[in-house]
Amino acid sequence: MEVFTVEVSPALVLRTVDGRAEYRVEGQRVFGRADFSWHPRSVFISRRHFAVEYLEGTYFVEDLGSTNGTFLNGVDIRGMGKTPLRLGDVINVAGVLELVVAYK
Repeated sequence: MEVFTVEVSPALVLRTVDGRAEYRVEGQRVFGRADFSWHPRSVFISRRHFAVEYLEGTYFVEDLGSTNGTFLNGVDIRGMGKTPLRLGDVINVAGVLELVVAYK
């Protein structure tokens, strides 16, 4: 009998700092303007702005070539590739929206 294991990614939650919205990620998700259309300044967010992905036990965030940038804890991550996320990190989207990393 062959034995194998399947790694299931824990759900990651991104919450707006003001608590207005919450986004659940299981494995991988691309975020863009349509996800934040409720925000009055969503026009500054690219259609495909950033991605969150679970790899080898860690969630990562990556800017997808956005015009106005993705910042992790105040650092512009454009062109840096996949950057690891930790509980409590703050993702700033285009300077108009902040999301806090949490687990569900």
